[in-house]
Amino acid sequence: MNNSDNENLIEDFEDDQQVYTNQPATLDFNLERQGHVPQQHRFSSTKFRERLSSIDPLEWAKNIKMPENNYYTYPCSYDLAELHRQCHYIQPDQDFLDKTTATECPCCNKQLNRKRINFLTVNMWQLLVQDYGIAAPLYFTFLKFQMILFVIIFCVYGIFFITEVNWTCSDLQNNLCLTDPHLAQEYKDACDLNTIYMFVAIDPFLSQIECSAEEDIKKGGNGFKQVYIQIAAFIIFLMNILLPLEYEIIIRYKQIKYWDKEPINHVTENKKSVYVRHLPYKMTAEEISQTICKAIAMNNFDQVAKKSVLFEHKNSIQELVYIYDIHEINEMNIDRENSLLDFMITLEQMRELKETGMITTYSDKQIKTYKSFNLETLDNLFKQQLKDIMFKTQKIKSYLKNGLPYTNKVIIKFETKEQRDAAYLHYRKKWYQNLLIRYEVMKEQNRLKQLQKTQVSDLTSLYSDSRAVSVDDLQIQSQAVQQARVSVFNQNTQLAKQQYDYSNKYVEQVHYQIGVKRGFRINGIFWENLGMDTFKRLKFRLKAIFTAAIASCLLMGSFELIYFYQNNPNQSERKSNGQLSTWEKILANCLAVLVTFLSSYTTLTILGQMAKSRRSTFTEVEESIMHFFVVIQYFLIQFFPYIATFEIWGGRNRIVACYDLVTLSIHRIIFKQIFHTFHIRHTRFWLRKRKALKNFNPKRFFQGQLNFIMTPAFISQRGRQFNMLFILTTALCLIYICPVAVLFCLGFTIYIYFWDKYAITHNYQIDKRFTIDLFSHQIKCYQIVVLPFSIYLFLRLFWRFSWVIYSVFSVGIVMIIVIIFKKQIVKFIIFKIFRLRKKNPQTEFREQSFFRSYNKFFENLRIEQLTDILVNLFRSTDNEAINKQSID
Repeated sequence: MNNSDNENLIEDFEDDQQVYTNQPATLDFNLERQGHVPQQHRFSSTKFRERLSSIDPLEWAKNIKMPENNYYTYPCSYDLAELHRQCHYIQPDQDFLDKTTATECPCCNKQLNRKRINFLTVNMWQLLVQDYGIAAPLYFTFLKFQMILFVIIFCVYGIFFITEVNWTCSDLQNNLCLTDPHLAQEYKDACDLNTIYMFVAIDPFLSQIECSAEEDIKKGGNGFKQVYIQIAAFIIFLMNILLPLEYEIIIRYKQIKYWDKEPINHVTENKKSVYVRHLPYKMTAEEISQTICKAIAMNNFDQVAKKSVLFEHKNSIQELVYIYDIHEINEMNIDRENSLLDFMITLEQMRELKETGMITTYSDKQIKTYKSFNLETLDNLFKQQLKDIMFKTQKIKSYLKNGLPYTNKVIIKFETKEQRDAAYLHYRKKWYQNLLIRYEVMKEQNRLKQLQKTQVSDLTSLYSDSRAVSVDDLQIQSQAVQQARVSVFNQNTQLAKQQYDYSNKYVEQVHYQIGVKRGFRINGIFWENLGMDTFKRLKFRLKAIFTAAIASCLLMGSFELIYFYQNNPNQSERKSNGQLSTWEKILANCLAVLVTFLSSYTTLTILGQMAKSRRSTFTEVEESIMHFFVVIQYFLIQFFPYIATFEIWGGRNRIVACYDLVTLSIHRIIFKQIFHTFHIRHTRFWLRKRKALKNFNPKRFFQGQLNFIMTPAFISQRGRQFNMLFILTTALCLIYICPVAVLFCLGFTIYIYFWDKYAITHNYQIDKRFTIDLFSHQIKCYQIVVLPFSIYLFLRLFWRFSWVIYSVFSVGIVMIIVIIFKKQIVKFIIFKIFRLRKKNPQTEFREQSFFRSYNKFFENLRIEQLTDILVNLFRSTDNEAINKQSID
């Protein structure tokens, strides 16, 4: 057994001891890390000033030994950075594989995949589900389902629509039977414009269908056309309405089918943990356990109060992780890291200038000034940078010595799920429940005060009655009054005691009403955001919301101006008559393109701001973006043109308005696919990599910095799903007036299916944090917004048919039932109809440790690692100076 095996055994043993023993693991940086801070005197300002004047920079540089195979390896290696990049791909470049014998990346231990695949024919489930779960391959299953859906709706509705339009336009004089001159003219105009899209406005089309059906009935036929178009349109409507349920069935079907291979199905750390805010002070595990026990025992419901016995034994808490605000010290360390790199570059510049007379190493900020440097300038710069590094190190050491700021937040992991459920059930309060609690307390206090006032008033009346009697009677009554006074005093004392006891009980209840939220999955926690100060996070969040709101308003205003210009009645008449000049036609098309560009640019702006809102977990970030974008994507960008067309511009019977709507929708889809192909994440990665490798010099970066630049971007699974649903919604909206648009959407779906298969294997790395729960949540958001508009669109276009109102009303009731009982319906379909069963996992999914995750996160900040490097650097120079003095 080699050393690495021994180290793995030791790590596994330590992890088991943390997780499976009854000893609570408590992570407290303020206590545990003070002993690791290097000695203070090495960076004392007095000693440093004494030595700074006598330091020879080039001699100093000879004694610097940066660590190997480390983030701070200097100079860096391009080969190691390229190996790091290729290890993140599912399909590395074949040229790179031919040149290397490496099997893994030394910095992140990712394996280099040498197995070749054909992305056109590969089964994405077999390729991805084992290592990445089911979210990534499920996206490709949805794309295939969407292709089938497009074929079905085109065959059901589109073929008949196009055939009928072509038949009518082939011989207008004989086949067109419309009596309304306006509708007849619109149908003729549609035939003139019928070069690509093959569509007409819906009112002329349906009127023509009804007219031809009546003539068919007169001739002895059955009027099949009118019946068929109604049935076909209603089928499309039902498919649109039931689409979210179909997606949910597919999600849960795949989850059960691959139950043993999906890690989220076996996660247990969030089922035993809670996230506590507003903790009064840093309590120990025993104090928190006693506090929870007392609080639950005081619960008004006996069933909840009885569960306090779960916390009576000492070892009820397995892990206790205090949360600290490390944002400031992290920023300080990043600044110090950049200063150290500038310092190393300055030393290299001095060496190059002295040996060759020319500087070839420089930082990005020196690109315009490095040619003017001389030895004197560099010597002054060297001393200034060294002072800066020492000052920043001293500041960080003092910060650590005094202890990291505690945020009054803590993650508690209980021994059992029952304990967690009891604590969460007691502390889970809605805002209105807190108001009711305060109302009950105030009401009880007012009752006690009123009772006290009644006793006082009775005593006052007793005094007033005693004034009308003789002195002897007064003496007798005075005794009674005295007795009454004593009685009232005793009663008031008892009331005061009750009120005091009740107030104390209320104070205790308030003290025990700490903020409790559900536990997090460790894989998705942003530890730095979790510990950030509340006001800082609020500032970031408000800034993100404000920017997103401004961008949305600009988008909406621009869209209204441009789209209304396109559909101006005078403009529309000139279009239909062909009177637009060439420049006006170009301007109209440019305006349509500008709308799509504005919508895509605004989308990217909002995305950037929402990502900076400093949410605590990856799930919260994704869900906040989904909630905001479901309004932007589907209402402002998707549904507003349809509402404007059919409500403002009379698009049901005007072919020009429909033509603009279809053209705008197709342009928008085309531009979205361009942005989808050259996605901002991959484009930003490619530009950053190109900039770093242009005139590449290994002495411009630490190895970790170059590795970060070369790390591929995460694929945006949420963005790709939004794009998929956007194409689907466009097709389901345009099918009623332009079935050919469905063929466009089918073509784009096929394109992104194969492009994303290539991109996910060759261009991106997959984020394991995007789970099927987020997938399902996005479908739910989509359902909430699309469902009302689908009902509106069908009613608006087919209102002329009397049965539409009753059918939509019936479908609405069915959909409400489906939404309420969706979980039970999906379970019945999966377990009873498909007869699936959950499989036992073939691999063991070990429970993770918050303690280990938070500690690893802190180590990844490299605060102490960089301090140790600087300490060793000074120690080596001290030893070198001592050796020289002894030789002399």
